[in-house]
Amino acid sequence: MDKRKVFLPQGVQDLLIDDCLLRRKMEDHLMETFNQWGYMEVSSPTLEYYDLFTKPPMLADGDNMFKMIDTNGKILVMRPDCTIPIARMVATKMKNFVYPLKLCYVENVYRIDKEQSDQKREFRQAGVELFGVSSVKGDAEILVTAIESLKSMGLENLTVELGHMKFLGAIFDSLQLDKELKHQLLRLLEEKNIIGIKEMTEMYGIDQEMAQLLIRLPRMFGTPQEVLSEAKKYYLTKEMEEALEELQRTIEMVQKYGLGECLGIDLGMVSQLEYYTGITFKGFTKDLGAVILSGGRYDKLLGKFGMDCTATGFAIVVNKLTKALKIQGNVDVPRRKHILILDSQYRAGAVKEAVDALRQGGNIVEFCMLKDHEEIREYMERRQVDELVRIHVDGQIENISIHENSENR
Repeated sequence: MDKRKVFLPQGVQDLLIDDCLLRRKMEDHLMETFNQWGYMEVSSPTLEYYDLFTKPPMLADGDNMFKMIDTNGKILVMRPDCTIPIARMVATKMKNFVYPLKLCYVENVYRIDKEQSDQKREFRQAGVELFGVSSVKGDAEILVTAIESLKSMGLENLTVELGHMKFLGAIFDSLQLDKELKHQLLRLLEEKNIIGIKEMTEMYGIDQEMAQLLIRLPRMFGTPQEVLSEAKKYYLTKEMEEALEELQRTIEMVQKYGLGECLGIDLGMVSQLEYYTGITFKGFTKDLGAVILSGGRYDKLLGKFGMDCTATGFAIVVNKLTKALKIQGNVDVPRRKHILILDSQYRAGAVKEAVDALRQGGNIVEFCMLKDHEEIREYMERRQVDELVRIHVDGQIENISIHENSENR
């Protein structure tokens, strides 16, 4: 016997029976919610060309992708993101569809998640993409769909924080930073490293008014009213004022749905995805120290594929949503009535009709393949079988106990 230990690669895991049942239930529920909002399911391939994700304004870090060489010598990657392949799909295969175009998906993505200590590498994402709506109505719909979807799953203590890439972009434009310094400042903002930001403003002689705003940005989060009021106290360019106005209008529209209580603003929010151009957001719960929901507007992405079309969307990380629901005690593994039929030489006619009727009634129905009554008893206990039955040749169903079965043998 080979006694070598068999390990899984780092960052992936097996899903056993109950976890698979739970994930199937959750994904079916999410997809049904998306469908009810008018979103249609699509699917992209697991393998894509490396260049698809690395040319601006795509993903920021190609080092986190899983790569391989195709037979033609080109570099392939396992899909690290769902939005970019769907944008490619829309621009190349769905130009003539009716717009606004609403699409949804449930897919695996593969990348190293540096935000988490366990560095997960395989994620299950469920999300939607809305194409062809340039106004804040599109941003509001995406936010409402995301919040309603999570709440319908039973998620509690949900907080969704909004940022705006135009606000940050206007700051960088006014500072005229080169690409390297821009990425350095973005990293400091993402880490909320106030000391590092202050040192950088002093080192590069950044204007005092803008320096004060930069140093304050990591702490400019909270309720919409608080953050917007504070932001207006600083020197703002026209683009920055427009970004704040878009945030306010979007939040007001979401509030009309009665969902404003979970919204907040984080003006220092930074995304690792470079294709976002407008409002961005992240959703989480205090019960789990990880982002469950993320999304935003990406109006220039389809232009990289030759199509002028605005877009916005979001993705829910199913793995993390499952973990949060388990922590909150809001998971219910679906269970159906389980019926075990003592084997019979008759499998056709009235017996088959009776079995078919039981299965059509939503029950799990299987023929017993064991003979020893102790083995049958153990099987029933471990599989949580509800009923042991015998179906007679005329189709009549007789409920029997394991004790009766042993006596008849």
